[in-house]
Amino acid sequence: MREVDVDHALARAYAQRSAAEHAAVPPAPHFEVEVEAEPRPEARALLWPATVRALEREFGERFARLADALIEARARQHLKVLLFTSCHRAEGRTTLLLTLARALARRPGRTLLVDADLTGPMLARQLGLRPEVGLDDVVDDGLLLADALIDAPDDHLSLLPLRAPVARPREFVASSAWSSVLARLRREFDLVLIDGSPLFAGLRTAILHRSVDAAVLVRNRTLTGARALVRAREALDAVGIPLLGVAETFV
Repeated sequence: MREVDVDHALARAYAQRSAAEHAAVPPAPHFEVEVEAEPRPEARALLWPATVRALEREFGERFARLADALIEARARQHLKVLLFTSCHRAEGRTTLLLTLARALARRPGRTLLVDADLTGPMLARQLGLRPEVGLDDVVDDGLLLADALIDAPDDHLSLLPLRAPVARPREFVASSAWSSVLARLRREFDLVLIDGSPLFAGLRTAILHRSVDAAVLVRNRTLTGARALVRAREALDAVGIPLLGVAETFV
């Protein structure tokens, strides 16, 4: 992996959104109310791939710059839920996302990685995890989100894995359960980074447009030419997903 093109990664940031007005908070009652606490996410140790650690050593400063740019975009443009996608598979999307997550973990705020590659989930496997509950169980079977979330306190990160490919991806992300999960994650985390399916691998971006604030397109030049980039931009524009930038991985 040669480098991450940070200089151009956020060149296409879209116009700043106006801040939403906060609803008034009613005064606290004058009596005590016992509230049952939700279960905390399970704590796990993550086994980071050797490739990710090598990228950190060689290009750590570049990933740090990209992390700072995302934090600035969150603060100025209210971007919290970001989709990382690519035109094809094997473009380095998941590896880039994992390396970036480690850079973000060194900064204030809560960062969550979500595996939403519905046809080829890899995040848990890459990190040496074998989760018993995943995003698919929460959306399809109504299991508790807290049971699927994994905390990695040593790495200052959280993970929402996907245990297996989803049988009906379009119905999955069009469901009210998926929308509810994303709405809650948006409230509870400072940045939600979604490892999504490739744009041209059978899962259309149209079904994700209500869930994300912007997209980062990960590109391997040997696999994705200029024409494919134009098609990807058109696909995102067609469903109202702003393209935050293009991150190049391999020569």
